[in-house]
Amino acid sequence: MATQEITLNESMFVFETVMRVRYTEIDVGQFLTMEAMCALLTEAKARYFYSQGIKDVNANYQGPIMTDLQINFPTRIKAREELLFEVGIDGINQHTANMIFKVSRMYDGSLVAKAQANIVNFDYRKNQMTTFDDELMQALYHEPFEI
Repeated sequence: MATQEITLNESMFVFETVMRVRYTEIDVGQFLTMEAMCALLTEAKARYFYSQGIKDVNANYQGPIMTDLQINFPTRIKAREELLFEVGIDGINQHTANMIFKVSRMYDGSLVAKAQANIVNFDYRKNQMTTFDDELMQALYHEPFEI
C-alpha cells in the first residue's frame, strides 16, 4: 500500500488535550496499537466537540461522525507516555470537514503521529448523512491564526 503524506497547517490547530497511554493499549512488542491510536484520536475528537458544546447526538437525532481516518506513525509509542493531542479543522463545507490531529510526546515535544479524518453530520433517524447545522458549522469553523 502506498504511503500518503499528511501535511499539517500549524495555524489550523484550535484545541489541545493530554492523554496517557495505558498498559491495556499496547501490544506484545510493548508499543501502542493502531486500534488504540484510533480510539485515542476518537477521544480527542469527542473532547474537542464537548469543549464547543456539541453533543454526540443532538435533539434532532443528528451528530458528527468520522467516515475516513488516515494515520502516520513516524515513531513508536510506549505505555505510560503522556501524549499531547492537537486538533484542528482544515477544509470545511456544508457537507464535510477535514479534522487534523498532531500527536506529540509531552516530555520532549517529539512528533509521534499525524492524522486526518473526514467528519460528516449523520442523521440517525434517516440513517444517512446530512448537511451541517449552524451550531456545528460554528463549532467547526475557526479563522487561522499565527502566534
